[in-house]
Amino acid sequence: MNDVESIYGKSNVVGRRVSMLRKKKGMNQHELAEELAEKGIIISTSAISKLENQTRKVTDIELIALAEILDADIKELLYSDNLYS
Repeated sequence: MNDVESIYGKSNVVGRRVSMLRKKKGMNQHELAEELAEKGIIISTSAISKLENQTRKVTDIELIALAEILDADIKELLYSDNLYS
């Protein structure tokens, strides 16, 4: 396992950040799914849970919408301060 995998797991690097930012905004997974649906992205709360638990990958379109909804820069979703420390 390389350094990136040891920090984030093998499936995605976005999940932990989505969970943290969602909670920071006071949103639950259902509310996030509703906001994604308003942007035309249909994703179940189960899929959001899998994404946050790093067992589901995120698409590029989902990444853009998540960044907008969570008031985050895409880089903030992709990179962590401890990635290369």
